[in-house]
Amino acid sequence: MTDRQKRMIAGLAIGVLISLFIHLGTHSENSALADLFDRYENQSYDARMRAKTNGVEEASIEDVVIIDIEQNSVASLGNYHEWPHAYHGQLIDVVSSGEPKALIFDIIFDQKDDGTYKLVEALSWNQTNPLPDVKTTADQFLVSHDPSRFVWSTSQSQTTHHALVFEGEDTLNFLYAMDAVPERYDAARHIIKVSEETADHLPEAARLGNTYMDLLSGSAGAGSANFPQDKDGIIRRAPTAIHFKGSGDVFLSLTMSAVKDVLGISADGFDYDFEAGLLRLTDTNGVEVRKIPIDNEGRMYVNYFGPHKTFYYIPYMYCFDPEMLDPTYWAGKVALVGSSLPGLMDLRNTPVQETFAGVEIHANV
Repeated sequence: MTDRQKRMIAGLAIGVLISLFIHLGTHSENSALADLFDRYENQSYDARMRAKTNGVEEASIEDVVIIDIEQNSVASLGNYHEWPHAYHGQLIDVVSSGEPKALIFDIIFDQKDDGTYKLVEALSWNQTNPLPDVKTTADQFLVSHDPSRFVWSTSQSQTTHHALVFEGEDTLNFLYAMDAVPERYDAARHIIKVSEETADHLPEAARLGNTYMDLLSGSAGAGSANFPQDKDGIIRRAPTAIHFKGSGDVFLSLTMSAVKDVLGISADGFDYDFEAGLLRLTDTNGVEVRKIPIDNEGRMYVNYFGPHKTFYYIPYMYCFDPEMLDPTYWAGKVALVGSSLPGLMDLRNTPVQETFAGVEIHANV
């Protein structure tokens, strides 16, 4: 064997050993080498996103619109926490009449106490000769505060999607892992069909934190609003689905729930190819309509289009009143309901901005 051949073999052996070392180092949990490569990859991604979004104009994207619960809406409609849920029902009715592609609520709702409504209703019915002004006021109150309207309007809409919140077990507060989906939640339409092997790759959750099950059951779609952050506190990736361990079911993310309906993806049309790093989406006709790059947990990198308010924002008060905004405006658009109020705004740290509205992360996804 010549010296040249020996040097080639030695070089090849060294290359193989280095490759093996890098492979083992980057595929071992909590290894320093894996952390080093992750930091480099994250910094590279952050730099690309900042360069890509530099100079993007505000409100430059109009086909995805944020319905914003902001100061003017609160000044007009009152303290947000005191809004009757009937307002959201009216919003659904008005926006849905304009035939949007999707109406997505990035808000977790609890059922409101209806004691005042029932009291006014009982007093109104028991009045034999009510004063005209009193009757008019009572009737207006009963219409604008009807606690059933939100659920009814949700159930009548084929484009409304509500947020699920998945949680870990918290035994200190007696919030134990659930062994099934809550009985009052009819989740059949919101579950996708994937293999057990695929489900084991996905982010896991032990509990479903929602309490308003009638609202979820009536919704055309529902998905996880969770955005887990990376170790440095920055949100770069979004789950496409969550594995609910209690029942073994897999629920889509909130945005993917809307994508499922907009693109006509079947419940078994989510093909996770972890070796290729792709999620293939197949519609009800068996046609592959999208390929989404994913990591080994089924998460996708968020392709940020710009800083805060790159998407068009419209005050809530204009959107639920057809006289203030013609419902035909919503034709073909995707609407997301969220808030920019300081006390309500879900602020997150992203590569493009340190304080970024959570609802707009959904819009970017």
